[in-house]
Amino acid sequence: MTPKAGGGRPWGPIRAENPAARKLAETLRRNVDESGKTLAVLGGEISMSKAQTGAYLAGKVPTQAFIAALIKATVRPELRVRRQDEALALREQAVHRAPRPAPDVSVVAGPGAGYAVELAAAQARQIETYDRLTRTLEQRAEVERTKNNSDKLVMVLLNMIHQLDRRVTSLVEERDQLRSRPRSEALEDAERKLARAEEQEQRARAELRRAEEKQRQAETLEARVADELRRLTDELDRLRAGDTTSPIDTLPALADAPQEHHASADPVGDDIDAVLARASQVNDEDNTTLNRLTNELNEPTAEVVQDNPADLAGRSVSAASPLPGVPDEGQEAVRALLRRSPAPDLFVRFLAEATRWENVQVHGIKRQNAKPGAPLDYSGYLRLRRQGSQFGGFAYVYAEHSSINLRLHHTREQLDAIGATRARTRNTGHRAYRVSIDLTDKTSLTQAIHLATLAYDAT
Repeated sequence: MTPKAGGGRPWGPIRAENPAARKLAETLRRNVDESGKTLAVLGGEISMSKAQTGAYLAGKVPTQAFIAALIKATVRPELRVRRQDEALALREQAVHRAPRPAPDVSVVAGPGAGYAVELAAAQARQIETYDRLTRTLEQRAEVERTKNNSDKLVMVLLNMIHQLDRRVTSLVEERDQLRSRPRSEALEDAERKLARAEEQEQRARAELRRAEEKQRQAETLEARVADELRRLTDELDRLRAGDTTSPIDTLPALADAPQEHHASADPVGDDIDAVLARASQVNDEDNTTLNRLTNELNEPTAEVVQDNPADLAGRSVSAASPLPGVPDEGQEAVRALLRRSPAPDLFVRFLAEATRWENVQVHGIKRQNAKPGAPLDYSGYLRLRRQGSQFGGFAYVYAEHSSINLRLHHTREQLDAIGATRARTRNTGHRAYRVSIDLTDKTSLTQAIHLATLAYDAT
């Protein structure tokens, strides 16, 4: 297999007529790798089709104009002259060197055998990447449907709350007028309707909060899926460099998203209950879909190499690489705690994710009675803080137990509503930190990261 790109993306095999042409293709590919640009972006910058760009990068001897344009788009200014001279010299050799003879098909181990193996491996990887790309397109459609559901549900619930507010006001006036008269069946009826309307308004506001949370989750997933699509599309472009057709053009058509038809909120109590029941059902369905897609996107893939993987999934905490975000003076103490942890890799992955967020730093604890200038203590727990925030931190994390304590005040019902089924409420400790979750598996890690984003945003 041809060496992989700098960002982890592989190239397809080079089909060059002679060694000089092959070396030229390898040189140009290396420039593309170092630039970090996709073939789609590059094609736009050099005003050339993706198919022609791919053919040149697959071993076809390029024109001088292509070499000049590619180097201008991929190489730093101070290196361009030297790189261009080297590439043009290789082109000169490739043009004037005789093509290599075709391999003797009667010789099994001839020069063509190695290329055949390389080509077969590249084709297998194309199929795998194509399948991943198709699944990601399906995920995008699911996220879009879910987001559309939430958008519509928010509008329905806002309208319902407005109508319920007017209904409550009207029923309060009716009740107050009836109170001036002797106790009657009409007064009792008005009071029952008022109590029901107030309870319905509370339910509508709770469903509205859930729908708004689904909106935010869907927007986050939408961005992640878009990044995955760009990555897989570029990987497929590289693997198919030199082909004149693109599998993107033949991807299966996706069915249009079914349109949701929500009944208008009726001020009559029975109709309002029916709409609220439907709103709760839609929120439940969206929650299931978003949790499933989140888990799928968090699943590591054995075959597709991730671009610049920033987390430490699969690495042992005893590896030489530093623990993410932990200051040098706390590395050894935290590593010692992790050796007793039930889920050290999950804890490290949580740290890796949280410390990628803007202005997040990991701090040790300043012990009581500590002398001025004494170092922070990392032997108990760590504090994750958003720099510049007026709060002390958005999470306290315990390496020895792989548990996360978050600056949230959610009730059990609120945690269930946002899909945080593994989290628990606390009645002890600091009054601001009332939600905890233990890292035990991928689901708990996903939920912990989601809760941590809520705590981070609140600080």
